[in-house]
Amino acid sequence: MKRRLIYTFTFITVLLIETLSGIVFAAGFQQHMVQKGETLSEIAQKYKVPLKSLIQANSIKSAHRIQTGKTLRIPREAFALKKTVYEVKRGDTLIAIAKRYNVDWKELQRLNRISSPRSLQIGTEILIHSDGGLGFSNPLRVPLVLTSKYGYRPHPVTGRYQLHEGIDLRAAVGTRVYASKGGRVIFAGRKGGYGKLVGIEHEDNFTTWYGHLSRIRVKVGQIVSRGKVIGLSGNTGVSTGPHLHFEIRYKGRSEKPTKYITIP
Repeated sequence: MKRRLIYTFTFITVLLIETLSGIVFAAGFQQHMVQKGETLSEIAQKYKVPLKSLIQANSIKSAHRIQTGKTLRIPREAFALKKTVYEVKRGDTLIAIAKRYNVDWKELQRLNRISSPRSLQIGTEILIHSDGGLGFSNPLRVPLVLTSKYGYRPHPVTGRYQLHEGIDLRAAVGTRVYASKGGRVIFAGRKGGYGKLVGIEHEDNFTTWYGHLSRIRVKVGQIVSRGKVIGLSGNTGVSTGPHLHFEIRYKGRSEKPTKYITIP
C-alpha cells in the first residue's frame, strides 16, 4: 500500500511538472500546452518543427491568435529533422551557406548563436536543421531571367529615379506563381501600380509580395505552405510587359531578394 502511494505521488508530481512547463506526453506523441504570452512561432522554434507543420497538425486558422491553455499536438517530423554539420571554409558567408542548404540565414545565426554573421572563423562547425522548408525558394518554376534588379533606377514608365523595391522576373501571362515560403496571406487584390498583388506574412517579421498578377488564387487569412500556387503571372498595374515583380521585406522594409534566393 505504501509503495503504491509513493508511485501515485511520483506520477502526479511528474505530470504536474510537465503540465506546468507546457509539455505533455500522450498516446505516443508529444503535446504542448500553450503558456501565457507564448507565440506559435516560439513554440515551433522550441521543438525545431516548421511553423507550417504545426499549423497544419492543429488545424489552426490564425497563427496570430493562440489561446492560453490550449493543447497543441507536435508533429512527429519535429523529432526527425535532418541535421547537418558544416565546417566553415575560407570565403564562406552565413548567407551563402544558408542558400546552399536552402534555409533561412537568420535561423542559422540564431541556432548557432553567431554574434557576427559577416565574420565567420575558418573551421567553425555550423549545425543545420533542414526540412527543405525553412528558407525562401524561387517563386517561379520556369528558368529564371532577371529583367530588372533591386535598387535605384529610372522608372521605366514615369522616368522618375526611385528605389525598385524588388526584382522583376520574366514570365509569360498565365505562368504559375508559387509561395516562396509558408505563411499567412495578408493581402490579395489590386494595389496601385502593383496591379493584382498577393502579400504573405512569414515568421520572424518577413513578408513576400508578388505583383502584376493576372489571377489570384488565394484569399486573405489563408495559410499557405511553401510551393503553394498563389496566382498566375500577368501584366496588370503599371507595367511595360508580362513579368513577375517579387519583393522580400523584413519588418516592413524591402530587402534585396537575391540575398535569399538564387538567380542563375
